[in-house]
Amino acid sequence: MRCKTGQLGYNVQVCENCGGTVIHSVSCNNRYCPCCQSSLAKKWESERNTELIEGLAYYHVVFTVPQELNILIKFNMKLLLNLLFSCVHDTLLTLCADTKFMGATPGIVSVLHTWGQKLNFHPHIHVCLSGGGITPSGQFIETKHKGFILPEAVVADMFRGKYLCALKELYKCGKLILPDGIGDWSDYIDFLFSKRWLPFVKETFNGKGNAIRYLARYSYRTAISNSRIVSVDTDTVSFRYKDYASRGEEKIATISGVEFLDRFLMHILPRGFHRRRFAGYLSPCRKAEMLKLIHRLRNSIYKGNSFSKMKTADLLLELYGTDICVCPVCSGRLVFRARASPWNS
Repeated sequence: MRCKTGQLGYNVQVCENCGGTVIHSVSCNNRYCPCCQSSLAKKWESERNTELIEGLAYYHVVFTVPQELNILIKFNMKLLLNLLFSCVHDTLLTLCADTKFMGATPGIVSVLHTWGQKLNFHPHIHVCLSGGGITPSGQFIETKHKGFILPEAVVADMFRGKYLCALKELYKCGKLILPDGIGDWSDYIDFLFSKRWLPFVKETFNGKGNAIRYLARYSYRTAISNSRIVSVDTDTVSFRYKDYASRGEEKIATISGVEFLDRFLMHILPRGFHRRRFAGYLSPCRKAEMLKLIHRLRNSIYKGNSFSKMKTADLLLELYGTDICVCPVCSGRLVFRARASPWNS
């Protein structure tokens, strides 16, 4: 609520040529603020694009869980969302290691979403999966069939088995908080095993240029943006949403202000929880080493990530073509001074 209001302080720049002053209110940089994420998303996209392999197919995979699991995940947020990530990565790495499909370790970039269009709790993970990987012998090979990487039914069965098996173990160790409405645990688990778990696997990314763009659009987005809010009064909030049951038709939902805040706050993740993760040859501990090897095997050059250590001014110039160090009056050079105190201090 204090973002860019002056209550967090000001960044002050002074022109070396004319002495003019430029003042910017400080942003909050909270990861759930709809005003602070666009530059971070652009930076993330640019960083990930340096890790893509030219000419290699990339696949969009979405993992969801049955809605009957949502209430249990809400009460065990950090534990069960971490489990969701680990089972997704384990499923993909296990199947890709099978020589029927690839016989190699792929690169995996995964992003967690917890919301649906109406701000309902709907945890699911979007994955960008490389169509090639490193074999145990250190070679780089591509998937066995162009345009196809893994059968959805096999992915669904393995993912369901891994997740529910781990869930039973957590219950046995007494690590789960069980909300009202779960009923008998054995019946609950049997019911979840009987449900169809429906992953989505599709080659929607065409080469290097578009492989990460889809994920980047949502990687830093909060549950709802300001542009979707139609009106606010003393009692209610109205916002736009897409009704996918009606082929994506745009509709307007009106709910009480208290309900709106309650739905929004459902998507605040535990402190320190990472909703963007990497696995396979993109695991942080060996990413640079593996990418250098892949480029060497493919006779190309790995240029590395030039964005990670950029200062804010250089980053904005690179991403948006805007030089915030140029004086708007005389085009002289602006230099930063010490941050000014908040206006209400």
